Amino acid sequence: MINHIVMFRLEGEGPEVAQAALRFKDAIEALVFQIPQLVEASVGINANPAEKWTMVLQSKVESWDDLAAYAGHPAHLAAVALIKPMIAERAAVDFLS
Repeated sequence: MINHIVMFRLEGEGPEVAQAALRFKDAIEALVFQIPQLVEASVGINANPAEKWTMVLQSKVESWDDLAAYAGHPAHLAAVALIKPMIAERAAVDFLS
């Protein structure tokens, strides 16, 4: 199993960032019903204002090929487009379990 973790720091007005984060969360979590290769997906929105990261994405797939299929899937790309103009920073880790 491949665990795909991505942290995002979004920039913009407070309410605008919060709304974009919620739309992204809803879109990503719906992908498990749209992308067969995606085993799990969740987004956590940071509640601690002392931290710089806005949210974290956690997803699981079975293989590297499945990760590539998920990353390039049109529904995933549409979800990313919801926050892309606001992304100031991104960090990712993929690990095996």
